[in-house]
Amino acid sequence: MDNEFVEKQYKYMHNGASVEDFMHKFHMNFDELYGLLELCRIYGKMIDVEEKDGVLVFVKPINRSWNNKLDLDPTNLIHTQFGVVSDTHVGNIHQQFHLLNQFYREAYNRGIKKVYHVGDIVDGNYPNRPEQPRQQFLHGFDEQVSYVVDMYPKVRGITTEYILGSHDETHYKNGQATVNNWLSRCRKDMVFLGQDCALTELNGVKIFLDHPGGGSAQSLSYKPQKRIETLESEHKPKILLIGHYHKSYYFVYRNVHGLLVPSLCDKTQFQQKQGLYNYVGAYFIDMYSDKDCNVKFFSPEEIIYGPNDMWDEAGKDYSRVKKLVIK
Repeated sequence: MDNEFVEKQYKYMHNGASVEDFMHKFHMNFDELYGLLELCRIYGKMIDVEEKDGVLVFVKPINRSWNNKLDLDPTNLIHTQFGVVSDTHVGNIHQQFHLLNQFYREAYNRGIKKVYHVGDIVDGNYPNRPEQPRQQFLHGFDEQVSYVVDMYPKVRGITTEYILGSHDETHYKNGQATVNNWLSRCRKDMVFLGQDCALTELNGVKIFLDHPGGGSAQSLSYKPQKRIETLESEHKPKILLIGHYHKSYYFVYRNVHGLLVPSLCDKTQFQQKQGLYNYVGAYFIDMYSDKDCNVKFFSPEEIIYGPNDMWDEAGKDYSRVKKLVIK
């Protein structure tokens, strides 16, 4: 229960928000507040309180950069921007494809050319989950993959590089049908990198995409840190992007910038039964690297969608969403 409580409270600790307003909203005193802050740190949610202009405000390290951009001389540095999404679960009645469209439209407006998708593009088919068909409006490989081919945002100048996750892989396990085979044939703007994980490069900077298995640990940082420790030296990236957990978290560990990438699907019945918390959102990344491909500045912009953004009535998204095409 502590973890779920922390997740709910943390969403209201906006960067720069008044501590006094937060305490008033939740009827807390300072002792209770600092107890909550300690719980946040235990569960991997780094949050500080600082005084600015005589007012106490929350400060989230996620909004702090690896370096101070103002101190950089960009003359000999490479500037890179890209987007990161994950866990769209196409075919589930809780999908939020209109938010995916919104994200890609913003990426286009920013001049971004590359978006990474970190797995579970489709909802798949789990025979051991008899409740799953009732939670889907698309059933089976043909329906789900055809929807991605037809409906995934198609934006001039943007290439989506993706890995497949455990939900995608169920189609192969059930009948040796591979999602990437048809996407690669039908969508030249979507490039397959690997099943479960892949090492790629962007302007020379190594990026590792990972869609692990199992549930998340109580501390959000624990499993990502262990993943970095187990990566072979030749696969050691500068950036680690992790899907699957439907969480949002930024950390730096052993000189690797790590991101837990949130989902673009509202909480499903399976997550509800398991007591799993679900973040809906994505990331924009602003980065500078040097000629040796070292990251000198790294600023992850967390995009978290709330209840007012989501079409949370089951089936509302797929019955209303239109394909985004920018030519």
